[in-house]
Amino acid sequence: MASKFVGIIIVALLVITGIAILVPMILGYAAYLQSGLSLIETKTTTVTYTNPAYTKTVTVTYVVGNASYDASIIFQLTSPSVVQVTVYDKNYQQLSLGSGFIYDSNGHVITNEHVVEGGTYFIVMTYDNEMFEARLVGKDSYADLAVLEAELPEKYPPLKLAEVITIGEPVYAIGSPFGLTGSITSGIVSQVNRTGITYVPMLQTDAAINPGNSGGPLINSRGEVVGVATAGIEKSVAEGVGFAVPSTIVKRIVPELIKNGVYKHPYIGIYGEYLDPIVASSYGLPKSITSGFIITQIVSNSPAAKSGLKVKDVIIAIDDYPIKKDPDLNYLMAYKYSPGDTVIITVIRDGRTVNIQLTLGERP
Repeated sequence: MASKFVGIIIVALLVITGIAILVPMILGYAAYLQSGLSLIETKTTTVTYTNPAYTKTVTVTYVVGNASYDASIIFQLTSPSVVQVTVYDKNYQQLSLGSGFIYDSNGHVITNEHVVEGGTYFIVMTYDNEMFEARLVGKDSYADLAVLEAELPEKYPPLKLAEVITIGEPVYAIGSPFGLTGSITSGIVSQVNRTGITYVPMLQTDAAINPGNSGGPLINSRGEVVGVATAGIEKSVAEGVGFAVPSTIVKRIVPELIKNGVYKHPYIGIYGEYLDPIVASSYGLPKSITSGFIITQIVSNSPAAKSGLKVKDVIIAIDDYPIKKDPDLNYLMAYKYSPGDTVIITVIRDGRTVNIQLTLGERP
């Protein structure tokens, strides 16, 4: 009987102990849930979007502590700045249809060079179906950028170019895919500094970019343009792979297109291949060389030919910038240098390190 009584006491103690442990846990979890709920509570406020000669205020519902806007707000804020671009030849036949966006308060519109290529007459149509004749101010085939100019009312604001592009940040493409004016798609910045699409390094995104999106803006969650949509890969080949000219490149090129009609890209005058240990061994290079850019051809009368660079030289640095892999050379030419700049190119030649001075030319 005593042992049974002791057992009852032990069970009771276990129950009391369990309650003592569980109750704080339950209360704590409830508090945690409440805290979580408070984090996703929304508030209503107004957001004012200001550009030169334009201010727009919209009422938004947002997540507490979240400084970025969702797709619906991005569209409200930026769609008045996005246009459809229609291009006609000298015989008034339509050549192409693309997108663009307003760059400044002087009526300059950014689009792609391949959209305006071969065109004589240009029409920009705004989100509210107003149409304006435009003229071609300048174009650059290497970066696939072009600038049009039209007499636009102040109600159509310029968009701001982003200073910083972050891999993984949400982005929204607004344009006229297949002529469907004012369409918006979403994705993220998949990667930066992709090569092989244009001469300059490109931004990669998984936002849907279809024919007709070309020249339209790729916009971040702060309403800034991170890129100019250029190309998408067909879904039958790859899904969610599109490209845009980065805003950081646009900032360098567009002012020159407006001022001079052209942009002068720096030029070395070489062809070659980036190395890895296997490729290096295929050229019979020492095992100590595992990266860099091997020159396989030098263009006649180019800066490279005049400088003394040779075939089989392995470029490992330009000034203080190491050259190891794609797109190191194109990145430097796009962001750091201009024609006429003098650089020191460091190469490995016959096992020796050689420094060669070269003055960059203008890409023909």
